[in-house]
Order: sequence, then C-alpha cells, then structure tokens
Amino acid sequence: MPIIKNKKPTRRKSALILILFIFLFSKFVTSQSEYEYTINSYLLYFDIVDELKVKETIEVIISPNAPLSRYTFYSEYSIENPEAIIEINGKTQIANVSVSKIVGEINAIYIEFPEVSPGDQLKIRISFYSEGMLQTINGKKQFSYYVKFNQPVGYFYARLYIPKGYAILSPIVPSPDKVESSGNALVLEWKKQEVRPGEEFYFITGFSGEVSNEFPLLYFVVPVLIAFVGGFLAGILYKGKEKSTVDLRSDEEKVIGILREGPMYQSELVKRLGFSKAKVSLLLKDMEKKGLIERIKEGRTYLVKLKEM
Repeated sequence: MPIIKNKKPTRRKSALILILFIFLFSKFVTSQSEYEYTINSYLLYFDIVDELKVKETIEVIISPNAPLSRYTFYSEYSIENPEAIIEINGKTQIANVSVSKIVGEINAIYIEFPEVSPGDQLKIRISFYSEGMLQTINGKKQFSYYVKFNQPVGYFYARLYIPKGYAILSPIVPSPDKVESSGNALVLEWKKQEVRPGEEFYFITGFSGEVSNEFPLLYFVVPVLIAFVGGFLAGILYKGKEKSTVDLRSDEEKVIGILREGPMYQSELVKRLGFSKAKVSLLLKDMEKKGLIERIKEGRTYLVKLKEM
C-alpha cells in the first residue's frame, strides 16, 4: 500500500517563499522611490540692502541616501557674488560655487564638495545678492519671493529683515508666525513643519515711507496690523467683494489681452504686466482654476496660453 505523504510542509514552504518574495520586492520598490538625499531643514534669510538689492542666504541640512558630491539650488532671480561654505560631520570648509542660466530666467547654482555617503551629515550655507525681489507698485515698495519644493522637507523657515526707515504696509502674504524688533529693524518670520512634495510658498510684503520718529510705535501696532491685513486680504482674495472683483477682472483682462498675441512664458508676463512674480503666480493660478488660461510645465517654468473654448 503506497504511503500518503503529508502535504502541509510543502504548503508552508511555498507560503514562506511567497512572503519572502513580497518583502524583497517591496524593499526594492521602496529603494527605487527614495530620494538621493533627505532634506532635514531648509532655511531662508532675506536682508534688504537697498531699494533694489536683497541679500539672500540659504541654509540646508541634508542626510545623503547615496554618495553625493554636488548640490543644486534653483533661483528665478539674479545671482551676484555667491559664496558657500559646507559643514560635513562638524568640519567646516569653503565649497566651490558655479552659476549657469538653464531655462528662461532660471539660474542653477551648483555647489561642489568632497563626496559624502549615507550616515554623513551635510550642512550647506550659501549667500548671494539678488535683484528682482523688490519692486515699486503704485508708489509702494514690495518684497516678493516664490519657492517650490520637489521633495519632502522636515522643517522650513523664512526670515525677512526690514531695516529702519520703512513701515510695513499691506499686503502681507502669508501672515508671519512671528514679528519682532531686532536693534533698529523689524524681523518677520514664517515657519512650516513637514513640507510636502510639490508644496509652494508665495511671500509678499509691502513697505514704504520714512518712519524714524515713529519706529518704536510700529513694533507695537504691527501684530494688530497683521491680523487686520490677514482678514482684509483673505476677503479680497476669496470672498469676492464687489470692489476686489472689479480689480481682479481688470488684472485678468490685462493678462488675456497680452495672451491674445500668443502663448508666453510666465517670466515674460511678469515683465509685461509690471507686477511682482508672486502676484502674477497667484493671479495665473486663479485664472487657471476659472478655466480662462492653461499653464504648461516646461522645465522649471510655465508656458501660459489662453484656454481653447
């Protein structure tokens, strides 16, 4: 009589092989989707130097997930006198910096350093002077800046230093997390934890006028002013009051009139409209939601055209 073999061990072995395969496959997929490095923090510092120029400092702390010897920043603004230092596992040294224009007005800033590997801690700090962040709109000075992240960031911080002699005016977008005096100047701070891939930030701050005699009083009223401006601006942008709607239509008509000439890069629209880059970006996003225009991504910029009806 033939012996009937127990089939259970075979089934158990097959199940173990299947589980092992799924585990290895999931690890492979995860490793394929990992970023080259992890951005632990991304800090921006803006110091207004004069009526045209801003000193920008970027400080990034990253943990490499693979061998890394170069880091690239991108900027829509002019780059003058860039200087960079790096800190690898606590040791500081000067880094090599080069700048090249890639698409439209987009500048790539390359920072080269000795190769780092997973487990190392890398801190990069670069400073340079830029023009284009400060514009005069309706007789008032306005600071504007735009940044978009293509991968997660653990902690994001931005600081704007406004020297003595200027009063903060609307608009202020977004509302600062903190406003304080530092010597004879004002410091505005914005903070964000856990930035998602694709998340973008528009910073707009108006300022104007000589206020040297009233500057201490300004420190006191700024928080109240910001609260008021935040509510006022929210009403303008989202509640659609009659006056703001008329103003917005006027801006939209300007955009539509220009685009009737043909598709145009967003940077060219900024020049034609005479608005800040941040204002144009907000305006175009709103028009795109309304179905008035299309924005086609080309590299790190957009080609804008009228929506075909």
